[in-house]
Amino acid sequence: MNFEERVINESVHFTDMEDEIVEYLNEQKSYIEFIKITTLAKKFYTVPNTISRLCHKLGYNGFSDLKHAVKYENDHYVNSKKDNNKLILKNLDIIDEINNKSVIDEFKNAKRINFYSMGQTTYVTRLIVDNFYSIDYKSYFYTYPNELQHIINHGEGELFFFISLSGENQQMIQLAETAKRKRHQLITLTHLSNNSLAKLADKRIFCYSPEQRIDEYNITDKAPVLLIMNSLFREYARQLNKKITLV
Repeated sequence: MNFEERVINESVHFTDMEDEIVEYLNEQKSYIEFIKITTLAKKFYTVPNTISRLCHKLGYNGFSDLKHAVKYENDHYVNSKKDNNKLILKNLDIIDEINNKSVIDEFKNAKRINFYSMGQTTYVTRLIVDNFYSIDYKSYFYTYPNELQHIINHGEGELFFFISLSGENQQMIQLAETAKRKRHQLITLTHLSNNSLAKLADKRIFCYSPEQRIDEYNITDKAPVLLIMNSLFREYARQLNKKITLV
């Protein structure tokens, strides 16, 4: 548990003075490494042993252990926030460089826009397609590959939009290869990389979202997909004279 979680967990057992000390430490987290136990004790008109007992109550070995842990948590939070800001700014730069017009022209000329994704990106794509469907009634999302395969095999001059951050899902690549053989149009959205799916596309769109994992779990950020697709959606709505109003 981090500092805040430990405080919540033990708060019912705090004395009034311990409540005040914890509140002070929480306010001074950015400078906690410079606080001495003797100075803290004097501030609250108590003795260092009182501070040590509070640290033990919170599950730390002592005040030095508490300071080290809180500093690490604070540094990690700041770095994570900086990384998140960099991710957003990188994708905003990509949005500025996307040739929306050529993609929007494909949307406007298509008799149907067939969206497809797999895995975790499926949930994001479904949200996107709901927005597109609200303005053109010809955007469809396919959940099952056999449904998409049917459209690929029996459709004519279809437009397919495949979304895959890795761009290396073999089943999706096979579907894309089949779509190309059948002379359909293919647009892809992937992470900015030299990936197999993007190489097959007639028009390639990129976002910036490198793969991230915690142990075996894929926690790659899906927000960049929404940022890029929302930009396309709004431009598409504008060109179709569909007004987006605030409610």
